[in-house]
Order: sequence, then C-alpha cells, then structure tokens
Amino acid sequence: MQRGWKAAAMAVVLGGAGGASAHEFTCDKRVQVKGEAESPQGEAPRVTKFPATLRFQYRLRNVHPKGESVANLVEDPLLARYGFGSPFPTPLALGVGQSRDATFELKLDSPAACQALAASDGRMDDSFDSTMRVKWDLGETQCSARVTCCEPFVDCEMTCPPDDPYCVEPPNPVAPGASRNAGFFKVHEQALQQCLGLGGVDLGAARVESLEQALGLLWASPGLDRNGGVRSEAEAQRFELAREALVSTCNERLFGANVKRGRALDEALRTLRGSSGDEGLERLTRELGRHNDAGLREPLPGGFDAGRATPAHAASIAADPTEPGRP
Repeated sequence: MQRGWKAAAMAVVLGGAGGASAHEFTCDKRVQVKGEAESPQGEAPRVTKFPATLRFQYRLRNVHPKGESVANLVEDPLLARYGFGSPFPTPLALGVGQSRDATFELKLDSPAACQALAASDGRMDDSFDSTMRVKWDLGETQCSARVTCCEPFVDCEMTCPPDDPYCVEPPNPVAPGASRNAGFFKVHEQALQQCLGLGGVDLGAARVESLEQALGLLWASPGLDRNGGVRSEAEAQRFELAREALVSTCNERLFGANVKRGRALDEALRTLRGSSGDEGLERLTRELGRHNDAGLREPLPGGFDAGRATPAHAASIAADPTEPGRP
C-alpha cells in the first residue's frame, strides 16, 4: 500500500513537470539602416552615412503544437543602455501559432557612436551583434543580428538630416592614396632602403637604422626573440606594433599619408618609446594595419621604382633589431 502511494505521487510530480515544460518559442531578429535598401540575406548591414538610424525588428513566435507558451525573460543586453533592454514585457503568454512583433530605432550621430557600439560587445573589430535572449520554463533560445561600422576617415560619410536647413555637408572623405603593407616591404629591398635613406626609425625596443635591421623586424617571429627565447605576450604585441609602425613610416615617407594615418602613427611611436604600460597596443596595431592596407590597390607615385622582389635574399640578411627582455 505504501509503495503504491509513492508511485502515484511520483506520477503526479512527473506529470506536473511535463506540463511546466510544455512551452516552445522561436525568435527572429533583424537590423536595417533606415532609409537604405535591406541587406541581402545573410549579409550584415553596413553603416557608412551619418547621422544614421538603425531599426531593430524582433519577432517572437509560439511553436508549441498544442498549448500556450509563456516567456519568463526576453532581453537584448546590448541595447539596455539605450532603454530597450526588454523588447517584450514579461511574463508574455502566446497561444498556439501566435507571434508578437516589436521594433526599436536607435540614432547614431557619428562614426564614433557606431564604433562605441562595436567595442561594447567585447570583440576588437568594427562589427557588433545584437542578441535577443528568450527564456521559459526549462527552455531558452537566442537570435542575433550583426551590424558593421564604416572605418572613420576612410569610408564614412557625414550627411545633413533632411529636416535641418542650416546644416552644411562636409566634403567627401579623402581617398587614402597609395600604401603598401609589411608583405610588400619585406621582399622589396630597394623600396625599404629608400625609406631608410631618409633616416633611422626609433621604435622603442628597436632602433632601425640599416636594411638588415628593418628586414629583421619584418621577417622575425613576434613570439620568439633573436636568441630563440619566447617573448611575453606584451613583448609580442609591442613587436607587432613596431612592425606596423615601421611600415607606416615608410608609407608616409615614400608615398605620403592621410591625416588619420599620421595621427595613429604618432600615437604608436609615443607608445613604443614609452614604458608606462601596454594599454592600446592591440588597438594601435590593428589601426595601423588597416591604413597600411588601405591603399594597396592604388598605383605607386610616378617615377618611384620599388625594385624587384627578392624574398630569398631579403630573408637571408634579416637581423632582428629588438633587444630580448626589453619592454
């Protein structure tokens, strides 16, 4: 008798648990740059003109075949600071086959505002993901949409709002001009020598004064010093920044540089020559790398002779100029 009572009680408990989990949702999340054509399927919209308005669109659907579904939590953490952390009030009950839509518009006044969003998701890139998270009893689902920001001073454009008659649009962004990256300079000894003919380059842990030293910085491994020792993470980051700074210096000397690249180079050189810390190394390396790549398709100035590529010889004379153990 006692055993039968326990079995009946267990059946009631299991039955209750099954009823509590009888919920199921799917969600859909899209982002569109207002006033522009919707991006092709699977392609993230790119924000290039400012001020811009992003239109976030949400759809939550009950897909349980027989019963009502109740969402206990619906959130979009990335947009919480803008007053839209909860696209739908909860608890939210939807009957069989029912769905609920919501929209939110966010105005970005400048490229800096877009870049701030890109940085807020914790990844070091020009994109951000806005994710809606839905939780119910014993279940959860998520849906995300990605947005990509333009690169300031390269492909961003400031325009006037249609309702502001006093706004004057600035001129179009300046083309980046010719530039070449580390892969070019590491095999074109003649171009690199012309750069160094205008003076040495002080890069903190390394002062590059000869062709061999410059090639050493371009050919050596960021993770290993010239004695075969393993560099610390900070040393490796400084090495990579020094490499991009050398390339950017040569781009400036040989081909000219736009304003943005020049500011980033100045900051990088100050950071490399200082010893106060390693904050910003990764950001500066990424920024200089972008600008070194920006003009790869542009022709070199007329009359400039880069010489032929000599990878085998260049690698054979390369000598890492960095001092092991020095920050």
